[in-house]
Amino acid sequence: MKWEFRYHRDHNYLEVIVTGPLSSDELNKMAIERWKMLQDLNCRKILFDFTGITNMLATVAIYHRPTETENVGVPKQNRSAAVAPKAYWNDFKFMETVYRKQGYDLTIFDSKQGALNYLVNSPDGEEK
Repeated sequence: MKWEFRYHRDHNYLEVIVTGPLSSDELNKMAIERWKMLQDLNCRKILFDFTGITNMLATVAIYHRPTETENVGVPKQNRSAAVAPKAYWNDFKFMETVYRKQGYDLTIFDSKQGALNYLVNSPDGEEK
């Protein structure tokens, strides 16, 4: 699994482009690195682009993602939008549900523009 961070100062959000095979361990490493960057940038909005992934986590791994995210120190006050590939749409909608039930603000989209509109039209630092 590879990832690339791109900060968009104009709308104060961090874009995270993820490619290759997903793994929970790599997602945890990415979360730690991402959280440090968000702190440095004073940024609370994240746009994930998962359209370049080559596999999906097992259902049980998806179910445990919010707990793992919390365990590596990522706070729940971030606003996240994720673009999901059509092949894994149902898996990502399940991920959205489990994250939201644990207090995270994650919304799944089928287009980058929809995800971007969601982030851009929300106040900075909005807490839920």
